[in-house]
Amino acid sequence: MAALAGVAAAVSAGMLPDVIKSWLGDQKPFLTVLCVAAAVVFAGINLWQQRSKGVGIVLALPRENWRGPWSGQWTDAAVDHARRHHDSCFTVRRTVSAARPDADAGDKAAAREARKDTLDLAYELVTARLTELSEADPATPVSLYVNAALPDAFELGAKFKFNVQRRLRGVGSEPERQADEPVPAATPVLPQRSERAQSDFFASVRISGRLKEPLSSGEVARAGRLARVIEEPDYEEVPEGTAVAIVVHLSDNPLMVAQALRAARDGCVDAGGRWERCRAALVVDGGPSNLPEATVDFELAVRLVYTAWRAWIAARPHHAGLNPRLFIAAPASVTFALGWLLGHTVTAVPHPYEKGEPCISS
Repeated sequence: MAALAGVAAAVSAGMLPDVIKSWLGDQKPFLTVLCVAAAVVFAGINLWQQRSKGVGIVLALPRENWRGPWSGQWTDAAVDHARRHHDSCFTVRRTVSAARPDADAGDKAAAREARKDTLDLAYELVTARLTELSEADPATPVSLYVNAALPDAFELGAKFKFNVQRRLRGVGSEPERQADEPVPAATPVLPQRSERAQSDFFASVRISGRLKEPLSSGEVARAGRLARVIEEPDYEEVPEGTAVAIVVHLSDNPLMVAQALRAARDGCVDAGGRWERCRAALVVDGGPSNLPEATVDFELAVRLVYTAWRAWIAARPHHAGLNPRLFIAAPASVTFALGWLLGHTVTAVPHPYEKGEPCISS
């Protein structure tokens, strides 16, 4: 059948010039223009079909001893989406150690060290692939799918802060760009799993310096519909506290803010195993709804947290020497982006909050 179809196509193509001449006669200028136009269309279609759709990198870091079973469905869906929308798919799967709440101090310390090694390895595997891509074709589109516990996503984002790949960009990285907005530098994009029916992933955050830009007056109004910035929450300050709390609530978790403020005040252990109490707190509260599933809103939420924290600490220089701690409930892509922005100075606190005990030196 394929051979017959090829013969038929060849016969049709061979007869086409005679058919056109029988319709139009010997109109050489018109026929020349028609021939050139057909060649341009053919070349355009050929280039469009050969364009690079880049690579989708799926980073799946399930946790041991999690609160409930860690489903593998997300990874399967991400791999399927990456294969459908990219030329190739690269998957990194590593299990992250997490001690049970009733484990002794030695087991918890060993789990934290194993976690650190796993995150380092995952980062090295991904960055090796990114380096390979940037050397082969600096314009390769890259989408990074991240499925990890929020402290792990935050720490990975911090690791990528100093990754210097050249001109890597993501598929769907400019869906919301306005006509008068300058074209951003090519950047990786973080797809986020959609909660809408009959949807899978959408381009949520582009990792670029634009996330540090201050909000315009219009963006301030739009951001105000996404979340409230509470610079002075209902929080009993702890004079002897050695840290400050950044509480970010951008997913539907009604008790999160109150629980985080209580843990910050009473003292808890961060992802690195350090116990501290917080002297003061900043809250960015999205309320009882999830973020709208649009790149412009996800990026705006990230920029809101970044600018709110910068403004808060600038207005309180007496807190500048304290250790910032992040209490967060948000999509993994937002958490990764915040790690990229703040992870070099801010430490995430895992939930459930571990009270632990202060470390008293002898």
